[in-house]
Amino acid sequence: MKDQEQKPKNKKLLTYYLILGACILVIAAIAVAVTLSITLGGDDMTLDGDNDQTIDDGSGDDTDGDDDDATDTGGDTTFTMPVTTVDAINTYGFYHNTTLDKYYLHTGIDFAGSAGDEVYAALDGTVESITTDSLLMGTTVTLSHDNGLKTTYTFVEAAEGLEVGDAVEKGDVIATIAEAMGQEYKDGAHLHFEVFLNDEAVDPEAYLDISEK
Repeated sequence: MKDQEQKPKNKKLLTYYLILGACILVIAAIAVAVTLSITLGGDDMTLDGDNDQTIDDGSGDDTDGDDDDATDTGGDTTFTMPVTTVDAINTYGFYHNTTLDKYYLHTGIDFAGSAGDEVYAALDGTVESITTDSLLMGTTVTLSHDNGLKTTYTFVEAAEGLEVGDAVEKGDVIATIAEAMGQEYKDGAHLHFEVFLNDEAVDPEAYLDISEK
């Protein structure tokens, strides 16, 4: 009899402990969930706070200001045509030089003309150099401008009195087209015009719209 009475009591105790253990597990799970929620919520609040601080301290406005400063370099970059009659016989890119019978990168625009035609400064600037290569390129006038720009005018005769260091304005006569000569002799008399940005040759059509002329 005692054994039979003891068995129900043991079952009750077992059930009690099982229920108690389950409750403890549930409470523990809830505690973990609450802790994680608080932790993640805190991280979100921190991130939001950082974002708000970024906006409030005006760093976005400073960035915009820096962009404006980088874009606004304070110089005119609107070119005028370096010749009166625009007849582009060779443009920027690979081409066949019939004088040398070679293919290579042509780093400028050739404007056909007649010997004596006036050549104009494409932009305000300063005469950087006047060089002469009687064999290949004839005379080249180089002008330096704001914004890291340079322009060169080749197969020309420099204007009388033009000297290195002279300030010129856009549209000033700086040279005249020379007789056909040198490595582009077979192209006839013409102006070879180049544009350099930070000392690297670039396509002049980025600054001149020859299609409208």
